[in-house]
Amino acid sequence: MNEYKGGREMKALKITGKILLIIVVIAVIILIAVLLFLAFYPGVGKTPDKQMQRGFAEKTDKFYDGQFHNENDFRINTGDRDPHSDRNIPNHTLPAENLENIERAEKGQMKVAWLGHSSSFVQMGDKNILIDPVLTEYASPVSFVGAKRFSEIALSCENVPEIDVLFISHDHYDHLDYQTIREIDSKVKNYVLPLGVDSCFLGWGVDKNKLHTLDWWEETELDGITYTLTPAQHYTGRNPLKQNITLWGGLYIKDNSHSLYYTGDSGYYDVFQRVYAQLGEADLMLVEDGQYDNGWSECHMMPEQSVQAVKDAHAKWAIPVHWGTFSISNHAWDDPIIRITAEAGKQGVNVATPRIGQLIDYDSISEHQERWWAADTEETPAKGN
Repeated sequence: MNEYKGGREMKALKITGKILLIIVVIAVIILIAVLLFLAFYPGVGKTPDKQMQRGFAEKTDKFYDGQFHNENDFRINTGDRDPHSDRNIPNHTLPAENLENIERAEKGQMKVAWLGHSSSFVQMGDKNILIDPVLTEYASPVSFVGAKRFSEIALSCENVPEIDVLFISHDHYDHLDYQTIREIDSKVKNYVLPLGVDSCFLGWGVDKNKLHTLDWWEETELDGITYTLTPAQHYTGRNPLKQNITLWGGLYIKDNSHSLYYTGDSGYYDVFQRVYAQLGEADLMLVEDGQYDNGWSECHMMPEQSVQAVKDAHAKWAIPVHWGTFSISNHAWDDPIIRITAEAGKQGVNVATPRIGQLIDYDSISEHQERWWAADTEETPAKGN
C-alpha cells in the first residue's frame, strides 16, 4: 500500500515538474519576444547609444548616471491613484472640424488649430509649424492597440500641408507617433527636438540635416522665427527598460509680430516664472491640462495649477491642451476643461476653448470661448472604458 501511494506521489511530482517546466519555457519565450520587440520594432524607436550619451554629459549637467534629470527632486509615483471615473471617455466620438487644403497665412498673422490632445498646428506669419502630431487612432507603438482616440481626426496625414518646422516635446507615444512621422516626413522641412529624441528619427531614416536638437534654454532660428527649448518637469522613455535617456521640454516660438509658448508635459514649478523672466510674455500659451492624477502629481499639472502657470508666464491668452482625445488617467474626460475654465474665471485669466480642428486667428481669439464640450454631457450620458 505504501509503495502504491509512493508511486502515485512520484507520478504527481513528475507531472507537476513538467507543468512548471512548460510554464517556465513559455515565460522565457514571452520575455524573449518582448525584448526583441523593444529592441527591433520600428514603432518603439532607437535610443541614444553610448557615444551620444557621452555627448550629453559633456553638454549639460542635467545628464549623469546615464539619465537626464529634472531641475528639482522628482518622483513619477507620488501616491495612490485617483478613483476611476465612470465618465472616463465620452459616450460617443467627439466631433472635429476637418482641416484640408490649408493655405499659408500672411506675414504678421498668427493662427492656431488645436488638433486634440497635445497636437497643434500653428501658422506664424507665412510659416507652418506642427507640434506633437499624433494623427492616428492609437497612441501606441503599434497601429491596432493602446490608448484609443475618442475624438475624430481633425488633420489627416494626407491633408498635412508643407511643414516648415515640426516640434516634438518628448518621446512618449502620445506625443511622438511613428506612423505619423513616417507618412508626413516628406512634407517636413525641419524638426526641432530635445536632446536624444533625434535617435528615433535617425533610426526611422529621417535625413539628419533636417534635425535640430536643443538643450534647455538653447535656441535655433529658422526662416526668421526663433525656437527656444524650455525646461519642464517630466520624464521620457518609449522603452520601459531605457528611461530618461532622451530629454523633454516645452517650446517658446517668436517672430517679429507674435510669440507662443507651449509648455509640453510638466508638473507645476517655478519654470513658468523663469520663462517670462528670460523670454518675455507670450501672446498665446498652449498649456498642459489633462491626464493628471494625485498618483503622479509631480509630472502633470492639475487644472488649477495650469491657470497659475499661465499667470506666472504672463501669457495674454491660453488654450488648454493634453485633453479631449486620449484617456491616460482616471479623471472624467471633460474634467480638465471644466476645472480650468472655472478657475480661469475666478483668477481673471483669458482662456480660449476652440473646437478640435478649428483654425482660429489670434486677432479674434476672444471670440472663441464656446463651452462646446457641455453638449455631449447634456445630450447623452457618458460611459467608462
